[in-house]
Amino acid sequence: MKPHKNSFQRDQSRFKFIGHALHGDGNFRPTVFYDKYDRAYDVTESYLVRYPRESLEKYARRNELAFYSSPFFRVVSKFISYVTGKPVQREYNNEIYEQVAENCDGKHNSIDVFWQDFMMESKARGSMMLLIDMPKSIEGTLADQLQERQLPYWTPIFPELVKEYRVGEDGLFDFVEFNGNLTIDGEEEPVIWHFDRDEWWVEDHEEKKLDQGAHPLGVCPIISFTEFGDYPCFGPFSPIADLAKRLFNLDSELDEILRSQTFSILTMQVPEDTTDEQRLEAARAVGDSIGTSNLMMHTGSTPTFIAPDSGPADIYLKRIDQVQQQIKDIGLVVAQPESRESGIAMEMRFHAINSELAKFCVRMEDIERKAWEITAKWLGIDATPDIGWPRDFNIADVEKELMMLESMQRAVMPEAVVDAQQKKIVATQFDGYEQAQMEELFDAIDTENAEARMEVTTDG
Repeated sequence: MKPHKNSFQRDQSRFKFIGHALHGDGNFRPTVFYDKYDRAYDVTESYLVRYPRESLEKYARRNELAFYSSPFFRVVSKFISYVTGKPVQREYNNEIYEQVAENCDGKHNSIDVFWQDFMMESKARGSMMLLIDMPKSIEGTLADQLQERQLPYWTPIFPELVKEYRVGEDGLFDFVEFNGNLTIDGEEEPVIWHFDRDEWWVEDHEEKKLDQGAHPLGVCPIISFTEFGDYPCFGPFSPIADLAKRLFNLDSELDEILRSQTFSILTMQVPEDTTDEQRLEAARAVGDSIGTSNLMMHTGSTPTFIAPDSGPADIYLKRIDQVQQQIKDIGLVVAQPESRESGIAMEMRFHAINSELAKFCVRMEDIERKAWEITAKWLGIDATPDIGWPRDFNIADVEKELMMLESMQRAVMPEAVVDAQQKKIVATQFDGYEQAQMEELFDAIDTENAEARMEVTTDG
């Protein structure tokens, strides 16, 4: 079925915004225009929200100073680092599959590098698409094809680039059309790509077909990844994009407040019967001698400086801390050792992130299996590689586990219990090690403990 037009447009706009928040580009990096005096006077579209009575010049200056710290990227990158810390088990059973894996996307990126980038984009959005395509012309022997890499290649497709799609009753795409590029006479030109269950074509934006052809797959060579449910899906990390935009604005607004607090206003007493002309002359004299144009005249007591109240800035700082904490909560960021978060709360967070990592890897294993199935169809091979993404993650607080070990030793718990706790600490700290390396560490623990206990027995 096709998506409703209005909901589809909202989804595309949402995906585009999430992509900008992840990479810190687009309206998070607006272009400011300057006049001949190098003063900002205008700006392109920006995610900074303009005040109701803010002049365009002042808004441009605020964009000139604004910065985006990319909190979304840091949170997603941390999550993906846990996944990539454990290797994916693959048995290719075919030289051709190994060649595909070594240069997965036709850009000399291995399959692990390819998936690392793909996971960053998919975890942020909750959805991604993957095209498994084949070079148009296949000539020569198998050795020639391997040498020139005339093999299937995998291409990620961002959801915001999709123009139209339809999902069949089997849950697979009937067709997908998306914006892309095509090299024409050595130049990259924007085009529209179309893939369905039987054929493909590419056309320019005037709907003139530039190339086309049929394929023997029987299925659309574009598959989807979602964190849950059917395509499209917005994942559990996607609200961080909205918080990142709010943080972007809070930082800019705080800068405005700090600038007004930092540069105090000079006030000067003048007689009540002073004329406007006399006041202007006095202001010019003070400005020339002191060097400030921020001057307010008043009648009454002696001249003084008036500094704004620091209350608004303090409120903004607290709000920024709250938004940053919300980002950490949604992103399952484990509290730092100096944090006041309780042990039970940290334990619950560890359980949550381990569970989310396992669910994410199940989805990644599923899309890789589908990708290899389409690759096998392109190559005319029956068998597909055996793959296994990690399921068990030991994300835990090593410092807490060490304290637990000390408590066990003080309580004179059985030797087997102490040994098991030591091995748990080693397994957590060196989670990315190969099984053989981990066994060596475990053997070292057993040997060291046995020798220490032997010495105690001998001394006794």
